[in-house]
Order: sequence, then C-alpha cells, then structure tokens
Amino acid sequence: MTTHTKFHARRLYALWAFFLAVQLLLCVQTSRAEERLRIAYSAISGAMLTPWVGLETGIFRKNGLDAQLIYIPGGSTAAAALAGGDVQVILASGDGVIRGRLQGLDLVSFADMTSTLVFSLMARPEIATAAEIKGKRVGATRFGTSSYAALVAGLKHFGIQASDTTVLQMGGMPQVLLGLQSGAIAAGILSPPNNIKAKKLGMKEFLDVGTLKIPFQMNTFITKGEFTRKYPDTMRRLVRSIVESIHKIKTDQATTIKILQKYTHVDDAEILAETYRIFALNYRPSLCPARKQ
Repeated sequence: MTTHTKFHARRLYALWAFFLAVQLLLCVQTSRAEERLRIAYSAISGAMLTPWVGLETGIFRKNGLDAQLIYIPGGSTAAAALAGGDVQVILASGDGVIRGRLQGLDLVSFADMTSTLVFSLMARPEIATAAEIKGKRVGATRFGTSSYAALVAGLKHFGIQASDTTVLQMGGMPQVLLGLQSGAIAAGILSPPNNIKAKKLGMKEFLDVGTLKIPFQMNTFITKGEFTRKYPDTMRRLVRSIVESIHKIKTDQATTIKILQKYTHVDDAEILAETYRIFALNYRPSLCPARKQ
C-alpha cells in the first residue's frame, strides 16, 4: 500500500468515525428529547395547576421531558395506577404514600404543593344548619383521598361522625357539584373552583376547611423509590420543571387563568380569578416535604 493510499484510508476512517460520533450524539439527544413521562393528576381543581402549566407552556419539553398528563379521579385510584406501572408520577394527597408503604410499596413524596386542606363543606339551599346534615347522603370524590379527609374533618367540626351520614363516592369534584345540584346528596366537599361555582348556584358554605389549619399533604408529587434511583437525571429535570411551573403560575396570572379555564371548563372570570388567588397564595415556600404534616 502506497503512502498516498494509506493517507487516503486514514482520512476516510477519520471521516467515518466523525459521522458515527455525530449520529450517536443525535440519537442520544433525540432519545432525551422524546423521553415519555406519564403523569397522573387526581382532581379537576386549581390544586392541579402545576402540571397543567408545565405542559401547556412547554416547560416540560424545554427540560427534555415529553410529559403525558392523564386524569385519574381520586388520589387512591391514581396511587393504584402508579403501583401498577400505568404511570410514573402522580399528583395526589400524601396519605396515599403512607397507605402504600404500609402495604409494602416503595412510594416516595418528593415535591409538596400545599400543606393544608383547601376545601369547603357545602350543602344544598334547604339545609338550614350543619346539624341537619346528620342522617343524610353526603359526597366526596373517593374514600382514602384528601377530599374524604376534608369531609371527615368538616363533619367532625360540627360534632358529626362520617358514620352518622351515608358517604357516597362521586368520582370527581365536578360530580360532587352535580350531585348537590340534582339533590342526589345533601352536602359535599368541594375545592376551588367548584366550591366558588357552588356558591353562585345558591349552595351554602358551612365551613372553609382550610381555616381549621390541619397540617395535611393535600397535593404532592409521588413516585416509586425505584424510579428515583434508576432515573436520577429524569427526576432532576422533573423537579426543575415543577419549580419553573410554579414560578410561571405566580408571575403570569393571565396565562395561568387561561390554562385553568381549559382544564376546569369554567368560563366565569370571577370564579377563575378567585381560584387563581387561592392556589397561587397556598404554594409552600419549599417543595421539600415538611417533617410535620
């Protein structure tokens, strides 16, 4: 082989190696950009604003996450989907973590949104006093959810045990409101914007459960411990997306309200503005789960 031929062969090899490296780099970048992350949110409520805003404003994608949001009504149902591998992350109440770990599941809470129960105990117009709720049908989304915990706390405030009523699992917040409107239930637990809408429809608010100041992980991001260990980079990008979404919520009211309108199907500007105000103010100063809940 002549010197010229050897030089030509080395050039071809160098070019081949260069193009191979470029292709590998592009494959890695594409894989990262197209990484799918299934996130379940458990309520049609202002409490779920963080992932809604993260998706609609492109924050997830900017951080290399192809997030797919899935509505699974009720935190207990969402936790079951997480345990079964149908989703990788859920936004639900923290009591699901406790129940899961008691059942031997490796669930972890990694980003707290709200640390108290932002709900109202509402009743139909003909219910004159809270005492009249006793013996009647009342509604929550599902057993084992933050809405059920709020219902129990609200009834207890008036000296009523949940067992003194017939608790119906309505499925979601809009269904609780529909139950009140139709008379299927005499009272129910609602969070913004549904409680604000209920007031406009003539329903009575007997208690703002948040005023009881009960420490409670009302909505927190939850995943499996195995997922955090196996995909630390994904977790970093997810937490970064959560922080950026909260900043967007707090600094861009107009965009946030448009997104809130899209997901809640509420068109009333007053209800949307009040829902925004409540949840924008209720974000915890730190995402780290508090030691005392």
